[in-house]
Amino acid sequence: MNDEVSGRGAFSFEGREVPPVIRVSPGQKLQITYLNRMKVSSSEVCVDGPCMNMTNLHFHGLHVSPDSPQDDVISMMAMPGESLRYTVDIPLNQPSGLYWYHTHPHGESYQQDLDGMSGAIVVEGIERYVPELRGLTERILVLRDAEVDQDDEASRLLKTAVAISKSPCGEAVGRVGRIFTVNGVVRPRISIAPREKQFWRIVNASPDLYADLTIDSEKMIMVALDGMPLAYHNPGHATESVQHVLLAPGGRLEAIVMGPELGTQSSLRSLCVDTGADGDPNPAMVIADLDPTRHQEIRTRRQTSVADFQEAIFEPLPSRTIQKLKKRDAAFVVNFTEDKKGFYINGKKYKPTDDPMVTVKTGSYVRWQVVNRTHEIHPFHIHQVHFLVYGKGGVSIRDPKWMDTVNLEPGQSLDLIMDFTDPIIRGISVFHCHLLKHEDKGMMAKIRFE
Repeated sequence: MNDEVSGRGAFSFEGREVPPVIRVSPGQKLQITYLNRMKVSSSEVCVDGPCMNMTNLHFHGLHVSPDSPQDDVISMMAMPGESLRYTVDIPLNQPSGLYWYHTHPHGESYQQDLDGMSGAIVVEGIERYVPELRGLTERILVLRDAEVDQDDEASRLLKTAVAISKSPCGEAVGRVGRIFTVNGVVRPRISIAPREKQFWRIVNASPDLYADLTIDSEKMIMVALDGMPLAYHNPGHATESVQHVLLAPGGRLEAIVMGPELGTQSSLRSLCVDTGADGDPNPAMVIADLDPTRHQEIRTRRQTSVADFQEAIFEPLPSRTIQKLKKRDAAFVVNFTEDKKGFYINGKKYKPTDDPMVTVKTGSYVRWQVVNRTHEIHPFHIHQVHFLVYGKGGVSIRDPKWMDTVNLEPGQSLDLIMDFTDPIIRGISVFHCHLLKHEDKGMMAKIRFE
């Protein structure tokens, strides 16, 4: 719908403009009736002119079919007054973790995501991989944007509230356009008792702000990245102590956080991110404060789910398979380029009528290379699958990670092992830059799974 006051796009569920957290277990069906009640004539401007208010849904990170009525962002589209019905089969081997849903109409994705048309998806059962999580208070933190690009008092107050430094941050020039909110609130205070452990699940739902997350008081204990439990591919490595984690737009972090000592100030912050000479400012800011003095709220962890009665599934990738793939040339290379006229993958600007740029056979792991040939950072995202980021510029990474959205610095080349093994993923899908204005302006391409 369109918000009655601001005119912005919004999700309405059960009469409230609060996108619901969707919880589902492996093996279940996710059924959604999606009604487009936005206005025929929009007051908002998208990349090619006035927005048309067409819309659909993408289930970011889920290993599900790209065909209708599942995660189909190409042919499933609702114009104002129309509706869509999704039936998404969550596979039994879907990694248990944090995913998210957001709109994905090409040309209008950026504006709708900026408006807040997104929400969290939890695939239950992560306690099977990290038993320590049982009984911990769960917090789902959806990072979205508040605009501060005006020279008015409200913008100045917001920038002051999150303690944005006036010193330059990185090579990008220009003024700061937006700040992070948490579930729609600017710099909330999160109650957590001294030395209490909580389970925080954070999704960066911004269309183009990076979150380099850190907590003042001490390190976080990471248990999953981009919805993928660390133990899923490495049973002996269920947790990892981290000082900070960079979440590109679309990325997710799940970690155990410990409350500070009473009398100690501690905050969740995003550090400065250098986006490159052609990028947008991405300064350090305070996202939320940890408050050991506030009254504890009711725990938000659900008691049981179907996943609690399912056995944990582990799918380690043998080191010999990795070594064999490393010796091969990349089966496909993704080149990000841009100029004053648009953004491109392998020299082509995306059009909905395009044929697939690449066809892959399901049933195997495949080596890809992604290259950023621009002067700003870009996050690479592919629908339907995760990939192992194992090398930078031909040099192996000491601690490779499984992700579905990864950042590339200007001029950087990343070596990936794509997991194309799942036989249920057949049809035409897409991969793109997850700076959604870049995607809207052409930095996207189709892939056919056969």
